[in-house]
Amino acid sequence: MNFITGLDRRPLAEIRSAQSELLREQVRYAFARSPFYRERLAGVDADSLSMDDLSGLPLTSKEDIQRKNSAFLCVEDKDVAEVVATTGTTGEHVYVYLTKNDLVRLAENEKRCFSYAGIGADDLVLLSVTLDNLFIAGLAYYTGLVRLGAGVIRLGPHSPKKHLEIIETLRPTGIVAVPSFMSAIYKQADKDNISLERSSLEKAVLIGETIRNPDFSSNALGLMVERCKRLETYSTYGITEIAAAFSECAEHKGLHSHPDLVYPEVVDESGSPVKDHETGELVVTTFQVEGMPLLRYRTGDITFRISEPCACGRNSIRIGPITGRKAHRLKVKGTTVYPRSIENALVGVEGVENYVIEAYTGDDYADRIVVRVGSNNTGSSFKLDISEAIRAKARVAPQVEIMPPQEVEKILYEGSRRKPMVFIDRRQKVHDVKL
Repeated sequence: MNFITGLDRRPLAEIRSAQSELLREQVRYAFARSPFYRERLAGVDADSLSMDDLSGLPLTSKEDIQRKNSAFLCVEDKDVAEVVATTGTTGEHVYVYLTKNDLVRLAENEKRCFSYAGIGADDLVLLSVTLDNLFIAGLAYYTGLVRLGAGVIRLGPHSPKKHLEIIETLRPTGIVAVPSFMSAIYKQADKDNISLERSSLEKAVLIGETIRNPDFSSNALGLMVERCKRLETYSTYGITEIAAAFSECAEHKGLHSHPDLVYPEVVDESGSPVKDHETGELVVTTFQVEGMPLLRYRTGDITFRISEPCACGRNSIRIGPITGRKAHRLKVKGTTVYPRSIENALVGVEGVENYVIEAYTGDDYADRIVVRVGSNNTGSSFKLDISEAIRAKARVAPQVEIMPPQEVEKILYEGSRRKPMVFIDRRQKVHDVKL
């Protein structure tokens, strides 16, 4: 591997030059070894490529990987060191194959992310993310912390009560967790009359859910975690397919990329790059990947790009908070809605234990939203509070149903899912609609 230490602090022209060489290497490698890219890149002169030519290369989609998973593999079976998975567009697994060097690259990526959050060799970090079941996240965070030299407590998604016991006993200085799980820890602490303000925790690296609004202020989920004033929170965004993640620095003004590992674009509906700060779909190109390199991979996530230097001194491209999934975009009475805006509203309502957002096709073929909230509060005023909170955040008034939390839990994990699905798209597909 050829990690370029400190590349993100070098002049923009130098970063661009290094990335052009990395692009040429990745394209040559993918064309020579991947059956998919050998066909997709036919006619491309890799030796003459620069970053200025990147937008002219064809896009890659998750559907491509799902249909032709093995055609992306660039190494022999004996060179595969780890297999991880993510969920494809049809709900089936998409497998990603990593070599030993890819695992080193994964650890290096996370080492940098943690260092941006001020975590170092003197820290002891509580890891509240699973290491099993084909998940890349726990593996990434664990190897990154070890590479950084920090101590790790591998607790995983255990009960909030167990987390509080470990926090009191082993006194970690950092925690890696999903924000909504942090909420569960806080609720348990309140119940047990434990003050996290007097705990050892100083830094929280938050994964899986965004804690920022597009203007970088804290959303409802972020404010909930920031209840503990001593806790500095850092937002991250990771993608299984590229075995890399973006992370905030202490400025909290966007998620930094690592320029020798990945290059981000933001594109419009036609796949053309948009201007900085304009919203579009995130597209990423990997550098220095051996197992399954990806060129101009459409993530399906909606965000914006920031190219100007950060106040922290880094010149790496940043992306804004993820505002939603392209496939999850809903249109309700002329208003565009992403389920995440509804989630942000629900987080701020006292008494909401869990929830699931379902989208249906109405009789008029328009999108219809049903929000099923798990709570022991069944009062009419509570239901009204929920509706008003959603209207204020998402500008729509979906149907709200209050259910026992255990019934909502069944929906979240229906079909024996390995992780809860908060948004369930039950809309009719175009070919299913009879006109």
